[in-house]
Amino acid sequence: MIQQFKTAYAMHIWLKCLTWLGLISVATLLLRISDGFPPQVWYLLARAAPHIGSLLASRGIIALASFAGIVFLSLTWGILWLLLLWVSIVLVWPSRPKRRMQAAINWQRTSADNLLDQGFDEPQASLAYAALARTTSPLTPPPLMKMSKPHRDAVGARVAEGRGEGLYGRSPRRESITSDLHESRPAAGDHKGPPHTSQPPSPLRAEDVGIGWDPGIVRKHKPNEDALLAQRSICTMYGRLVPLSLFVVADGMGGHASGQVASHLAIHSMMQTVLPTIQNGEELTEEFLIDTLVDSTHWANQAIHQHREEHHVDLGTTITAALLIESTAYIVNVGDSRTYIYREGLRQVTRDHSLVARLVAVGAISAEEVYTHPDRNKVYRGLGEKDSVQVDWFTEPVQAGDYLLLCSDGLWEMVRDHEIEKILKRCLPDVSQASAALVKAALHRGGVDNVSVIVARV
Repeated sequence: MIQQFKTAYAMHIWLKCLTWLGLISVATLLLRISDGFPPQVWYLLARAAPHIGSLLASRGIIALASFAGIVFLSLTWGILWLLLLWVSIVLVWPSRPKRRMQAAINWQRTSADNLLDQGFDEPQASLAYAALARTTSPLTPPPLMKMSKPHRDAVGARVAEGRGEGLYGRSPRRESITSDLHESRPAAGDHKGPPHTSQPPSPLRAEDVGIGWDPGIVRKHKPNEDALLAQRSICTMYGRLVPLSLFVVADGMGGHASGQVASHLAIHSMMQTVLPTIQNGEELTEEFLIDTLVDSTHWANQAIHQHREEHHVDLGTTITAALLIESTAYIVNVGDSRTYIYREGLRQVTRDHSLVARLVAVGAISAEEVYTHPDRNKVYRGLGEKDSVQVDWFTEPVQAGDYLLLCSDGLWEMVRDHEIEKILKRCLPDVSQASAALVKAALHRGGVDNVSVIVARV
């Protein structure tokens, strides 16, 4: 509960103001009751202590009881003031992990500034493949990830959303309107310990991940606002080496330069926070893993929002991320970038935070009308627009032979789900071929947006 309060305190300005108002009120009350500072009882104790012997001789047990009461009150006031001082110091001086996190955010913002200053016109996908553990031989170098050629379950939400979420479009000129539609909040999933499997961890292989990243046809001469991350590592869990993987897709919004920077910040924030936090964790419980993924998304939101406020630019990004550990996939999303699971058929795990998704939910339009609706590009939730954001999280049990598909709307708006399923069925188990075929299908159907695809074998 204390950790949840610290996270909320770091995210919400109103909670900071309310907390400090409460502390000031408590301090004022203590000053009034104790007749100022230091409390009058401390002066009384200082005067009575040198004469305790004579008082005991003249008044006996009555003097002893009175002196004990003065000592008790003095200690009580001391404890109260020390407690108030300790709380104030904790709130003012952040913990070491938080200072490290803030330093990472500052570095990310500096990187974004440098990109703008240098005229960052041609972005590259943010790819990282970190194989930190030795699998077969200590001298064996980590494999490189292959990039393809361009051609519901437990659900939860963290951090309550604001009183109203703006709807904004995915075009260079953002269209802001206020949404008064009611959104039901997903129920929190049960936290359980990480599942145990008797199978030894499989070696990390490059052929387990396929990447597709293309600016599209309509925007092929403009910067690609999408960014993605495929990062693999290994850690010890319950006396065993356990591989873990992090996959992220971010779709920048707010114009080409701004959207490019926003997705860049999101990717680098996730890359610098998720796996290092897990590897330094004491217990790899399900609750810890979910908190790590959600909190890292909040840090990404803060980095983008701070850049937005300091540079007075209109930017934001969607994000979907999947953390794969043993037989569980931990998934988060904000916006309309999606995560699917493929197991004898395709199933969407995440839920779009878009106007058309809400209209489908209330029965105002059909699912097929999503692809032709004039407001199909308006999302009501994204990273960077506010200093806090609601993050949906999901846990998915997975098994050998399953595949995770993460993509931006540049894929699923061009290629329907049943067509995506056919392509995966035809191309798998070759994940590189599958990702290339998905990008090619999106381009064949118009390629009106940037396309990002990650196909990962479990």
